[in-house]
Amino acid sequence: MNTAARTVFIGGLQWLDYVHAGPRKAMSMVVEQKRRYLDPGRYAWSAYGPLLAAFRRALNSPDREREFERVIAQAGEKDDWRESAYRDAADGFLETIPKRATGIHVGEATWAEGNLRVVFRHMLGVRLHDRNDTRWLVLPYCKSAALNQGSADIVLQMMESFADLVLPGATPVVLDSRHGKLYKLRANTNRGNIDACVRGLAVAYEWQWSLAA
Repeated sequence: MNTAARTVFIGGLQWLDYVHAGPRKAMSMVVEQKRRYLDPGRYAWSAYGPLLAAFRRALNSPDREREFERVIAQAGEKDDWRESAYRDAADGFLETIPKRATGIHVGEATWAEGNLRVVFRHMLGVRLHDRNDTRWLVLPYCKSAALNQGSADIVLQMMESFADLVLPGATPVVLDSRHGKLYKLRANTNRGNIDACVRGLAVAYEWQWSLAA
């Protein structure tokens, strides 16, 4: 690997898309991500940005449903796929995040390997208010394609490496909001194997980036 190569930055949710895409779709995804990254006219915008902000507000709102209805109504004004997608994701959030839980402010974190930097920006700090004072560091995933444990484990391993810096004592969690499912690393997970897989994927991403037109 050329150590003089440009450092590549990718968002944590975009990385999860890449991991979940599988080898056949991965290269085309890198091509598109590189095109967007190098586009001088690009701007900071996400199709799920308003929904991700609503997740954060809802955690400390006395009326979570109302917070989501507002953002769903705004999405409906665009007359496209977003209204249905936002509603499915809001329903999944309400089903999986305990009602008594509240939010804790957390900042972003960066995972690095070689010239790749994966920046996790949209994480949620969640306090369950149980007898163990359990805290979750949650990465919400909103795409229509259902996640699986294997894809989630890759990102959970990365989050575990910085969780204590972002939210001490927190358990990393990936929330598949459209399907109402929470993923955590299992107690018997072979973290050494997953770590090797994560770093191998990082090297592969760098090479695919360098080869992308």
